[in-house]
Order: sequence, then C-alpha cells, then structure tokens
Amino acid sequence: MFSLSLASLAVVSLTGSLGLSQPVERATGCGKAPSIARGDFKNFTTAEGREYRVWLPANYDSSKATPLILSYHGANKDMVYQSNLDQLTDPLFNKDHIVAYLQGKEVDRPGHTEWEGAPDCDSDDIGFTSDVLDALSSDLCVDEKRIYATGKSQGGGFVGRLACDSRLSSRIAAFAPVSGAYYIKEIDQESECDPATVKVPCDASRADLPIMAFHGGADNTIKYHGDFRSGACLPDVSSWARQWALRDGLSGTPVNSTIAGSDNGVIMTYGNGLVRMVYDGDDISHVWPSTAKNDDNKGVRLAAFNASSYIMDFFRKHELP
Repeated sequence: MFSLSLASLAVVSLTGSLGLSQPVERATGCGKAPSIARGDFKNFTTAEGREYRVWLPANYDSSKATPLILSYHGANKDMVYQSNLDQLTDPLFNKDHIVAYLQGKEVDRPGHTEWEGAPDCDSDDIGFTSDVLDALSSDLCVDEKRIYATGKSQGGGFVGRLACDSRLSSRIAAFAPVSGAYYIKEIDQESECDPATVKVPCDASRADLPIMAFHGGADNTIKYHGDFRSGACLPDVSSWARQWALRDGLSGTPVNSTIAGSDNGVIMTYGNGLVRMVYDGDDISHVWPSTAKNDDNKGVRLAAFNASSYIMDFFRKHELP
C-alpha cells in the first residue's frame, strides 16, 4: 500500500481544522506527473490506515481537469470486488473519468465490511471520503465541478448519506446508488417503522441535487417496499425517491417510461430528470443490473439494461455551478 503525500495530508489537515467544504476552482494536482500508470490501478492508504484504489483513464492529461467517480462496495465485499462489478473502468462505459474505489471498514469479524449508516457500524466514512477527495485533488487534476458517487447495497445506502451530508452534498455533483440499503438508524423499533411513510433524515446543502437510484422487485435482501432489518427501518424505495424529488422542489408525481425487454421495469422521472428512480423489473434481485453475467447475477436473470451505462449518461448531464 502507498501513503498519502505530505501535500495531501496538509490539505486534509487544513480542511478539517477550518471546516472548509467549498470546492476549489482548480485542483492543486493539475500539472503534476501522476503516480498511477495511465489505464491502470494503484492502491493507497490514508494516514488513518483506510485503503482505497484508484483507476486512471488511459487518456489522462494532467493539464486538463478530469472528472472523478467515487464507488462504494456492498457489505462484506471489498474495493476489488466493486471494481470488477461496476464496470466503470471498462472503456465500453467509461474512457475519461478517474474512478476511486473506497474500502469499507471491517466490523466485528474479518471480512465483515460495512459503511457509516449501517445499524452496527460507527466508522467515520464521511471523513474518509473527504480525506480521499482532498488527496486526489492534490495529486491529480480533478475537475472539482464533476465529482460523482455511486455504490451498491450498503455502499449505495452510504451514497444516499453523502447526498444528505451538509458538506459533501455541495462537493459531489450527482449521486447514483444501486440496490441501496437506506437504513434509518434513528428508528430502532419495528413498531415505529412504517416504510411507506417514514421520513428520511437529510441535511443536504442544496435543493437542486441530481440523484438516480436503481432497485429490483425481486430483491429479498433490501426489499423494494421497505422493511425493518438489523434493528433499523428501511424505507420504501419509491417513497425514498419521491422525498428526494420534493426536497428538490419538484412534483411528487413522476413521469413513467417502460424499460424495453424488462419484466415490468420502469424509469420514474421527476422534473426534467433531476431525480430518477429505476425500477429494474419484477425479476431483478439484489444485484448490479447488467445485460451480461457479473459477480452479482452469476449469469441468472440478466437485466434488460446496463446500470453502468445509465449511470455514466446521468453523470455526464450534471456538474456543480
């Protein structure tokens, strides 16, 4: 593993001590020779011992601001699994965005990885994400207006938390959780959990936040219509999306379009597409939707679309002002 540069640590320290959250005009890494080979991965470790993996596009130019995607794996998985799953380093989907895969913290036992927001997890992954962003902006020519976040399952739930964080919601341009576990730990009694009406706590710093979520009807791990699971309330996913639309000042009634070739798959669009809820189909389970075999679906019940393609199209439409 590789340690962060002194310059990166200085940025982290300064940001943390002053409470800064606004993106800079230009990343300080612009003009520097990258330590990562173009078209390849490199692993890093923060000063606190947290790991992350970075992929640099083959066409990376240190003189040009380059968009960045943060990607978060699911519970009990790792950053290598996620880098194979999301296909965001495959030129078929992405040729020009840096991708950083963050590693969740082990909880209780080896291999049991979780993210902040899970019922039995107390790690500071908001802080971890901020540290990674500061380090990458110091070492690479990151486009501060085009930073994005995606993730699967509990990693997707954490992406929802990033969108609701008062600081990072103004630093990350758009969000795309997949099969997200949107735990509400504040409700820890099943009798108080009504998935259809439960209010999702949120402290987003802007009311024009782009978010697109994916969920399958056959997901028995994180149920589409919500659940009480692991001592916390999970909202109905369509209600979760509707709350985002209302938060963004949009109508709570979406425009629906069917997904060709799917089993009742629907894209619910709010406003002009600022908020989108992709119902993968009645037959899609707790997976990263793909038309090809991947480590989630094992080649069984393939989706009628590639989530990776939808995500990249969505990210390309949005940037910070």
